[in-house]
Amino acid sequence: MAKVFADDVKLNYTGTQPYLTFIKSKVYDTGGNNNGRLDPGETANITVFLKNVGGVNLNNLNTVLSTTSPYITVTDNSGYFGTIMIDSTKENLSDPYVVNVSSSTPMGHNAQFCVIATQGSFVDTFFFNLVVGSYHYLVWNPDPTATPGQTMHNILTNLGYSGLYSTTLPTTDLGVYRAILVCVGIYPNNYVIGASSPEATALVNYTNSGGRLYLEGGDVWYYDPQVGGYNFCPLFGISATADGTSDLGPIQGQTGKFTNQMYFNYAGENNYMDHISPSGTGAFLIFTDVDQVYDCGVARDAGTYRTVGMDFELGALVDGSGVSTRAALLDSILHFFGIFQLPVYEENAQKDIKNISFEISPNPFKEKTIIRFMIQDTKYTMQDINLKIYDASGRMVRDFSRLTVNSERSTIIWDGTDDAGLRVPSGVYFVHIDSGAKKHTEKVIKIE
Repeated sequence: MAKVFADDVKLNYTGTQPYLTFIKSKVYDTGGNNNGRLDPGETANITVFLKNVGGVNLNNLNTVLSTTSPYITVTDNSGYFGTIMIDSTKENLSDPYVVNVSSSTPMGHNAQFCVIATQGSFVDTFFFNLVVGSYHYLVWNPDPTATPGQTMHNILTNLGYSGLYSTTLPTTDLGVYRAILVCVGIYPNNYVIGASSPEATALVNYTNSGGRLYLEGGDVWYYDPQVGGYNFCPLFGISATADGTSDLGPIQGQTGKFTNQMYFNYAGENNYMDHISPSGTGAFLIFTDVDQVYDCGVARDAGTYRTVGMDFELGALVDGSGVSTRAALLDSILHFFGIFQLPVYEENAQKDIKNISFEISPNPFKEKTIIRFMIQDTKYTMQDINLKIYDASGRMVRDFSRLTVNSERSTIIWDGTDDAGLRVPSGVYFVHIDSGAKKHTEKVIKIE
């Protein structure tokens, strides 16, 4: 029995025996959101394309689909191809496989499938993978110094996000990534994204289609556009004001923004660090250099898309105390992008937030914080309210679930302890309220 993977080199077989190669798979989810991908809670048809590269026709080809994924059930595993002529490709469109994807499937889950093809004594096996929903992120790191991008990928993985790391950018199907994080490096170890390059075109199209794009680099903002690099400043709402020198760090976050109370020393490459300030609609400052007093980080909510631009290497920041860690910063960036590592935090589960009055103060806090909320819903007179607090890894640390009267403002005091009465460490936490019909999540930061 031959095992052939979808990304294997495909060679034509010129003998007199049957021989198949796997071309691709395809998802038909017309009963779901019809985006051509598997999503949690969907029932979908799957087909595969097989090519006959052998020396004889295949006249009665049957296939069977299986999967190792615990989240996917194959409800119809049979796919009949019938005849595939020599040097022809065929899809089992008239007899697709049918799968059901559990609603609890994590976004970005990578499911492996196996197709066994048979005709008489001929048997061949093919494997392929499909991502459920979309990956949380892709780290594209063309930077010749690989460590910063690899560090970001490792931190995000440890936080529970699902994503990939690559030194090349796949310029097609970027929609499978909810966010793209790009690290182009610092001179002289930097990569220039050309003004007419397919990479620039792909990133701009992805972002304008509602994507979330993070871009860091010492020259990408001010210098590169003058020497043939793509000018990303208008997309990011950035005004690049100077080429800079070798003086970045320490840096400080901005009050009232998602970098509030963050302070970092910098240990990365430090040459010609561009000065960047917010200029476009929806753009705002998130980091400044402390001692040289210039802007070095800008975020933008453009309405249809969101961006974050830095002139330094995030992976080369030095972790400090409290919220001043790379993990807290990356977590906050992805949350600004509307991406959360737990299903209960998914942005599309918060469509009813307009009906919830929710306030946490003080935030950040040291000893205690007060959580006030009210759900306005005239359909109920009394309902169960589940209020739970999670840490950045997704672990529940405190359960304040309680019975409350509808439309009555409720107050909970959290003293920074878990359900066992032990004080939790400083860091980023998430207060999640669920009344059944309404859901909402707010970030709270505990500092020492």
